[in-house]
Amino acid sequence: MHSNSESCDIRPTPAAEPFVSVVTVSLNAVATIGDTIASVSLQKTDFPVEHICVDGGSTDGTRELIDRWAARSARLIRIYEPDSGIYDAMNKGLLAARGEYVLFLNADDFFVAPETLGTALANLSPGASDNPDLVLGDVAMGEIGLWGVWRRRRVPRLLERLRGCGLYPLHQGQLTKRSMLNAIGGFDARLRYSSDVIQYYDLERRFRPSMRFVDTDVAFMRAGGAVNAGWSVRYRATLEFYAHLASTYSRRRAAVMVGVKTLQSLAEVRWGRCPHKRWFADAV
Repeated sequence: MHSNSESCDIRPTPAAEPFVSVVTVSLNAVATIGDTIASVSLQKTDFPVEHICVDGGSTDGTRELIDRWAARSARLIRIYEPDSGIYDAMNKGLLAARGEYVLFLNADDFFVAPETLGTALANLSPGASDNPDLVLGDVAMGEIGLWGVWRRRRVPRLLERLRGCGLYPLHQGQLTKRSMLNAIGGFDARLRYSSDVIQYYDLERRFRPSMRFVDTDVAFMRAGGAVNAGWSVRYRATLEFYAHLASTYSRRRAAVMVGVKTLQSLAEVRWGRCPHKRWFADAV
């Protein structure tokens, strides 16, 4: 995400405090980020939503595309400035967020339906004392419309009971209270591949967060991306993940958690046609 371009923070006129802040970071993502923005902009909710797009220096037309959407959607906030990687960019988005809940949606992902956020937060009121700390939904991952291997990335339903064993939710389907993210300092920007999963483990270890499960898919992930771009990348991510856990717990505990995480990933594999499509195609 790094760039030496001049910083630019473009915000619309302040509106009502959002209930949800969606953060998307990008670098040369013109081929896919339009889908991401459309799926956020077309959400049907009875509460305010903001979409923070953080771009670290795209040169392929990504910023121009974001600018065109900003002219159509009052929800969209643009942050154009250099960063030191994807997690540093995510921290910039978190710093700018105003919502009670924050969700990080990558530039090649999108919400699966216009009712996604409304369904996930149904019957919750902004600022209510009994709002759960985490709202967790499933994620599908694959190639749109193609037969083949894809992944049904379900939130383990034992997550709340079996804490600290290595089970985890996907951050594309994870709405987290902003106050908790700020309390742990956001993402560890020194890491390259695993800071999102490690962030969940830190939340789990420090706060024992209350959870609400959404029994449906929240987001679709295109196959690929920074952490799913081949076995060598996944291997390096696992080493990074293990090293961090070993320094936090013990080597034995870290090995168990890595093993559980790996088994969870293997259990996600499916064969057939991915279940989602670009429902917002006419708007892009």
